[in-house]
This record gives sequence, structure tokens and C-alpha cells, in this order.
Amino acid sequence: MNEQDLRNAFERVLVASSPPPSMDPGRALDAAHSARSRRRASLVAAAVAVLVVGLGVGSAFAMNPGLGRDIMMGAGKLLPQTEWGSEWPLGQTDRTATNGPQADRANKLLEELKGVVPPGYDAPQLKYPDSGSDMQRTQGQVASDKGAVPEVWEYMAQTPVRKDGKVGWLLVEVSTPNPRMPTEPCAVAKTFWGMGGECQVVDVKGLRVGVVQRNTSDRDSFDKWAAYRANDGQIVFVAQDDKYGGSGQPELDVPVFTEQQLAELATDPRFRVGG
Repeated sequence: MNEQDLRNAFERVLVASSPPPSMDPGRALDAAHSARSRRRASLVAAAVAVLVVGLGVGSAFAMNPGLGRDIMMGAGKLLPQTEWGSEWPLGQTDRTATNGPQADRANKLLEELKGVVPPGYDAPQLKYPDSGSDMQRTQGQVASDKGAVPEVWEYMAQTPVRKDGKVGWLLVEVSTPNPRMPTEPCAVAKTFWGMGGECQVVDVKGLRVGVVQRNTSDRDSFDKWAAYRANDGQIVFVAQDDKYGGSGQPELDVPVFTEQQLAELATDPRFRVGG
């Protein structure tokens, strides 16, 4: 059993129960994120294969025992408590963190995303032809309002993927635990950016992942994406498109990943955030 198999085995042991507009994709990403308000996260890293009682993470989790007992291998320490100003977290002028630990988590997510690009592809930093802005970008933002319990943070990283001069699009987005989100895999998957499509549940070594194939003609959105709600409540989306919308680059001949591979990436512990 290798390390990945071990992590997945631990995860199974601990299971407690079995929009953007048509766009310049970079601007749509910001619009989609800004439209999503809600939530706050605070979760425990814990031991493996032990009975967990009395987690003591506050009344919100007492009212939602599922979050309290959902513990994940690799979740890390509790996210630090956010200090707020009058409207936004200290140091921020809006929902987005431009520096500090929240921005660092998004930057780390980009490095992990570049690390899964298959041999034969690269993940270059390209520029949008209209604005000259970076196509490889990150974002860490608070998605809930001041005083909301739980507090929810979302982290995004996206990159072009290039092969033989043709360019596609990869994106990963992670949300800290949010009790308002559904738990059924396809229901979770269909919350991604408000996009619809045909969903199937894919098994990844006993873990259930929703994988959606786009059913619209919008060529500036993703071809397909996978969504996984981890045992600790974190939600991971991994999305891809053969074309990087708004890039002016020729599109890839074939998808970077199969549906099964996207599902496997969504369950990969490297795409979780911790302290």
C-alpha cells in the first residue's frame, strides 16, 4: 500500500455517514466569487481510527454533529480565527485577501495544481490578449459575512495547460466547511459557478465524487468538473476545459484528464487547506 492508498484508506475509516456570466474568464471568476456570500470554517485535525467525542468546536457544530465528527486525514490544524475590522477581515478592503495566510493558501493551491499537470504538458504564465493580465492566478476570499458562524473561506487557483502550442484550462477551488452546502455528490457538483450539466457519481477507492459534463454551448465555461465533499466538510472542485476562454490561444486536441482522473484529483489531500 502506497502513501496515497493509505490516505484514502484512512479517509474511508473515518467516514461518519456513508455563475459566471459569459466573459473574460478572469473577470467572471471574480464576479462569480463575489456573488457567493455565506459561511465560516473551523475544523479539527484529528487522530485516525479513534472514537471522537466532545470536539468542542462551538455551538454551531453542536447543532450540526455531522461536521463535528467528520475528521479528515491531512486536514491540518484549525484555521486561525479571523480578526475583523468594521466590515472586512483586518488588512482587507473587500472579500479578497491580497496578502497574509489566506492569500498564501491560495498560492500554495496553485503550486499543487501545477504539480499534477501530466507529462507532455506545461503550465506557463500567459497573458490575456485584451488586458495583458495574468492567466495563471489565485484568489483567497472570505465567503461569509462578519459574525457569521461558521465562517467560510474559499481558495482558487487556475492555470493554462499547454501542449504542442495549444492551450487548455485547469482550475481548483476549495471551500472550508459550510453546513449550508449539500452533501450528495452531484448536488455539490452542480453548485459550481451556477453551471448545469449531466452529473454522474464516480467511485474513487470508496469515496464518492460528482463529475459534471457541461450541457451548454458556452465555450467560455468549463467542459467538465469534479466535486468532492471531504469528511471534514471541505469541498473541492477540479475543473478543466480544452480551451482557455478569452485567451486567444488554439484549444487542445483532447482533454487533459479523463472523468475518472478528475475525480481522483478532487479527492487528493494536497487540495485541502489547513492551518
